[in-house]
Order: sequence, then C-alpha cells, then structure tokens
Amino acid sequence: MMNKRDLTDTVSGEIVGELINLAGRQRMLSQRIVLHVLLSVRGEAAALAVTRTCLATFAQAHAQLVDGDDRLPGAFSDALRTLYFGSQRADERIRGFMRLAADAIEALERNPQPVCVLRDEAVGRLTDEASPLLDLLQAITQAYQDEMQSVETAARRRQLAVVDELAAISMRANIVALNARVAAARAGQFGREFAVITGELAHVIGEMDNLVQSAVGARRGVDARDGAVALRRGRIDGAGIQRMHSRYTG
Repeated sequence: MMNKRDLTDTVSGEIVGELINLAGRQRMLSQRIVLHVLLSVRGEAAALAVTRTCLATFAQAHAQLVDGDDRLPGAFSDALRTLYFGSQRADERIRGFMRLAADAIEALERNPQPVCVLRDEAVGRLTDEASPLLDLLQAITQAYQDEMQSVETAARRRQLAVVDELAAISMRANIVALNARVAAARAGQFGREFAVITGELAHVIGEMDNLVQSAVGARRGVDARDGAVALRRGRIDGAGIQRMHSRYTG
C-alpha cells in the first residue's frame, strides 16, 4: 500500500466527496456500535443485531477507504497513506476497534445473564476506545476534506493549462488567417473569393475560442459547487454523537 503512487491529480472532486461522506459516516457508525452494545448489556433485545449490522458496514467502509474497490481509489495520496500507515497508525487502530467490537458481541452472545465479569470487561475495553477512536475518525475526515482542496487546485491548474494552450493555438491560427488574407490581397481579383473564405475562417476561430473558454469557466463553477456540497454532506455532528454516548455511559 505504501508503494502506490500519488493519484491526487487523477481523482475527481466527485469521488473525493464520496470519500468524505464515507469517512464521516464511520464516526457515526463507531458510536452506534458502542451505543447498541451498551443497550444490549441493559437487555435491549434487538440491540445486538443492530451492532452486528453496524460493524459489518463499518468494516466494509474501512476497506473501501483504505484499499478501494472498482470505483473508489482507496488511500490515493501520500498524506492519506501516511495517516493510515504512519505514526498515527490509523489503519491498525481502526482494525483494533473492530476486533474489540467483535469480542464484545461474542461475549454478549455467550453471557446474556445480567452480571458477567468477562462480558463486562470486553464491553469496557470497547467503550474505553470509543472516544480516542472518534478523534481519530475526525482527523481522517478532515484529511479527506484537505484532499478535496488539493484536487480542486490540481483541476484548476489543468484548466489553466488548457486555456493557455487554446490561446496559443488561436493566436497561431489567426496569424495563418492574416497571412492568407495578405496573400489573397496580393492576388488581386483572383484572390477575392479566397479572402472571403479566410475572413470566415478567422471568425470561426474567434467564436471557437470564446465558446471553449466559456465552457471551461462553467466547468470550474460546477466543480466548485459540487465540492461545496460534498463538504457540507461530509460534516457529521461529532459533538452530538459524543453527548449521546455520554448519556448511555454516564
């Protein structure tokens, strides 16, 4: 994983927006897992099934974020790979949380009685990890939001390069058209029809340049709006989730 090349310049803002949403949902799922484990301890009949579903969804999303799939690129930048596999050990810590959750589920299945030391220890290890993991998942979500900025910057660079190239092509085409008009003027009566054609060519070149630049400007506006929507959708109220957790653990 660490040897993969940086793909920031090839990942679209739409894809990064999906990754932001996916990372943000992980925060919510982690707290739902802990919450429903605690509800199961208190005798809530359906809570354990909800916990299993949340854990399966959480594990699948983590695999998509880190390894990718047919559509998503996984940890596509050096910054993300450093976050997951560097000193913060995000991948290792998240997988550790999933193991703790699985252990708590197994302990609850084996020991449904009101008092059980082994079960309570397994649940305690999970709840102890809940807040540190929430902070880590928040950092991951922020990292994807930072990547959105990088992707937008790379897209703007590419768009500016296209505009510069089109301007150069337009200038060369206009020079050719000008030379053709000069040649037509020198040809006298026989060059009049050619002069009309070259004039039309120059007009078409100018219209094409205007249309292409307008399209590039419109595309930039659409990308910016899409990125803003993705960022808004990716912001989950972590403080509210923490308050819910405190309510059931307090």
